[in-house]
Amino acid sequence: MTVHKKSQELAEAVGRGMYAQDRTSQFLRIALDEIRPGYARMTLRVTEDMVNGHGMCHGGLIFTLADSAFAYSCNSHNHNAVASGCAIEFLAPAHIGDVLTAEQQDALQIFGPR
Repeated sequence: MTVHKKSQELAEAVGRGMYAQDRTSQFLRIALDEIRPGYARMTLRVTEDMVNGHGMCHGGLIFTLADSAFAYSCNSHNHNAVASGCAIEFLAPAHIGDVLTAEQQDALQIFGPR
């Protein structure tokens, strides 16, 4: 078995294990669509219960989706990791029925070692 295959199997096992305990993602029906070492993609379909008084998806729920993708990506190597800070830019509103996607990839995979 190659190192890549073992790393992928580990990431998938970590994703399954985390999701089994992730009550928030389950409650919000956030789906873990893809996980691999240092990467995760998750989706959320906006429902009636997720909109604010303006009929737009509540920003906190959008942030939760992004934070969840971050958590799965960072933990995909089976080393416990949590965020120490985060910022998000809301570029456009989301409405009932929209499917939001959050992708997160390790900076080392994007930029390489420094």
